[in-house]
Amino acid sequence: MGILISFTTGALAWCLAWIFIKILFIPKIPTKIGEFLWESAFNKIIKDLPIESLIAQYKENSFHAILPAIDANLDLFFKDRLAEKLPVVAMFIGEKTILQLKEVFIDELRQLFPALIGQLAQNIHQDFLSTLSSKWAPILETILLKATQKLRWICVLIGCIWGWGIYLLIQHL
Repeated sequence: MGILISFTTGALAWCLAWIFIKILFIPKIPTKIGEFLWESAFNKIIKDLPIESLIAQYKENSFHAILPAIDANLDLFFKDRLAEKLPVVAMFIGEKTILQLKEVFIDELRQLFPALIGQLAQNIHQDFLSTLSSKWAPILETILLKATQKLRWICVLIGCIWGWGIYLLIQHL
């Protein structure tokens, strides 16, 4: 009888340790139960990553970084491609007009760029979250279960000792 109580308590301890790791990743998809939204701890941690704030820091600086490339591409467009596509229009556009058009385009891009980067960042963030949840959660779960295997066996040992202690306590009462 003592061995049965001891092994049962050890098995229960192992199950509790296993459930503790599994509960980090359950449910796979957030579930709404009434007013309560049940989602895994892994998903909550991912949602709290400060990705937007990291990207927001680079919105302004990144436009200035790519400004030479924009300028070069606008030069190429107005001087070469426009002449190929619309030769009649290209005949009436001189160097001064090209400079004015480039300034107008760069000013528009300067105003649009933060919004475009913000939208791009939002899309990348959503893709990143879904990829982490769908592809990496099972991999991390497997890694955690393997990494905690020794801990679960220690739980079995402690559970068996605890169960044996309970049996001895019951015997003396």
